[in-house]
Amino acid sequence: MAEVRGVAAGGERLPRGEARDALAAHLLTAHTALARDVLSLRVALLSREEPTDRMLASAFQARRYASLLLDSLSLNRAILGRLAVEEGASSRTELLGQAARNEERATFALELLEGEADGGLTAVREPLDALSRIHSAGYRRAEQSLIRALAAGEAAPESLARWQALSVRATEAGTALLEVLFQESRDRIEAQRERALWIAVLWSSLLLLGVAAVMLGVRAVAHRVLSPLGRIQASMMALAQGDLDAPLPEKGQGDEMAAMTDALRVFKANAIRRARLQDERLALHERLQATYRQLRADMEAAGAVQTALLPAPARIGGVRFLGRLRPSHLISGDSFDVLRQPNGAVHFFLVDVAGHGAASALVSVASHYTLVQAIQRRQAGESLADVVAGVNRDWPDHLPYFTLVMGELRPESGEGALVQAGHPSPVLLRRGDGVEALGQGGLPVGILPHADYEEIRFPFGPGDRLVVYSDGLTEAEDREKQPFGEERLHQLLQSHHEDEAGPLMEAVTAAVQHWRVSEDLDDDMTLLILEATQDERD
Repeated sequence: MAEVRGVAAGGERLPRGEARDALAAHLLTAHTALARDVLSLRVALLSREEPTDRMLASAFQARRYASLLLDSLSLNRAILGRLAVEEGASSRTELLGQAARNEERATFALELLEGEADGGLTAVREPLDALSRIHSAGYRRAEQSLIRALAAGEAAPESLARWQALSVRATEAGTALLEVLFQESRDRIEAQRERALWIAVLWSSLLLLGVAAVMLGVRAVAHRVLSPLGRIQASMMALAQGDLDAPLPEKGQGDEMAAMTDALRVFKANAIRRARLQDERLALHERLQATYRQLRADMEAAGAVQTALLPAPARIGGVRFLGRLRPSHLISGDSFDVLRQPNGAVHFFLVDVAGHGAASALVSVASHYTLVQAIQRRQAGESLADVVAGVNRDWPDHLPYFTLVMGELRPESGEGALVQAGHPSPVLLRRGDGVEALGQGGLPVGILPHADYEEIRFPFGPGDRLVVYSDGLTEAEDREKQPFGEERLHQLLQSHHEDEAGPLMEAVTAAVQHWRVSEDLDDDMTLLILEATQDERD
C-alpha cells in the first residue's frame, strides 16, 4: 500500500501525456490487486470468528456480506474509472467481464444482507434500507448502463459522472451499514464478556465454597477417621510384633471407629489366646520329642534284644550257615535260628510275622521262642509236619499269623527236609546241578488251627546250599514300583551257584540294594544260607 501511494505521489508531478496515462493504468492495476487482497484477508479473518451467540454469529455473517459489497463497489470504481480514461486498453473485454461479475456479487451480497436482517438482526434494518434504496433506485441501473456503454465505446461523461456520484453514495451507505454492524458486534461481544465474567464469578464462588467444604471434610475426616485409624494401626502393629501388652485406643460413640476398636479388642484377645496355645503346643512338642527319644531308645533296645536272639555265622555239625536280617524300622517282624538236636540233625527256621512295628516285633520274639521250644521237645519219630501242626494248633487266636519255613539237615546222610507254611519257597543250589525251588506254599501259622502241613524231602550233600529268605527280598521295588521278583532271584542264584555262602550272601544283598536304589526298606528283609560241608566239626 505504501509503495503504491509513493508511486502515485510521484506521478502527480508528471505532465499530461502517454507517460502519465501509463502510470495511471499501472496504479489502477495495483489498486485492483490490493483491493482483491484486502477482500481475501477480510473474509479469512471473519471466517476464523466462530461466536456461540446466534445473533452475534448473524452480525458476523452480515459483516462478511457488507465487506463483500463494499469491496465489489471499490473494485468496480477502479475498473470502470480505468476503462473510462483508457479507451484502447488491451484487456478491456476482460475488465468489463470482471466489472459485470462484481456488480452481480454486490447485488448478491445485498440480498444476503436482507436475509440476515429478516432473520432477526433488526439493528441494521435502517442503514440497510438506505443502502437498498440507493442501489436499486439508481446505482445498479447506472452501473449496468455504463458497462454497456463502455463495451460499445459510447460512454458519455454525463453517465460516468452520474454513476460516480451514485457510487460514492452507495459506498457511504455501505460504510455506515458496516459501522452499525461493527457496533452491534461490539455490543454483543461486550454482553457476552459481561455474562462470561458473571459466570466466572459464579463458578469461582462455587469453587471457593467447594474448596471450603473439602477442607472442612478433610478436617472432619482427619479428626474422626484418620486419627482413630492411626491409633488403631499403631496398636495393630504392636500386636503384630508380639507386644500383647500394647494399650488399645479408647472406644468411640457407636460409629464405625467404635466397631473397629471392638474388632481390635477381639483381635488382641485372640492373639493372647493364640500365644497361650502356641506356648502349650511348644511344651507339648517338647514332651513329644522327649517321648519319641525315649520310645526310640526303647525300640533300639528291643532291636538289640532281637539281634541277640539271632545266631552268629557258624558251622554246626556238617552245616555252615550265614544269616542277615535288615529291618525296615528299628525292630523287625522277621526272625531266624539254626540249632542242633542231640540226635545230630541240624534244625533251622525263618519266621515272617504279618504287619510291621512293635506288635509284629513282639510276636516275632514269641514265635522264635515257641519254635525253639518245639524243636527241643521234638520226640523221636515225630515229623517236622507234626511239629509245625502242633505250633499252629497251640498258637493264640488273638496274635497275628506268621509265615514259616522249618527244616532239618543231615549232610552226613545227604538228606534234608522242610515244612513250608505260607512262606516263599526256599531255593536249593546243588553243586554242579543248577537251582531248584522247594515247596508250593502252604498255610501260614495262625490262620486255621487244624491245618495240615506237608514235609518236603530233598537231597543235601557236601557242597549243596539251601537259600531261605523272607518276602521282603523278592518284593523290594525299584523307582518304577517293579518288584525284584523270584525269577530275578533265581537267575541271580544260578549265576552264582558255585559261590560259597559268604560271597553268595554279598552278591544277593548287593543286587537287591542296586535294584532298590534307596537305603530305606518297605518291609523287613531276611536271608539265610545253609551249606553242607565235608566234615562235622563244630
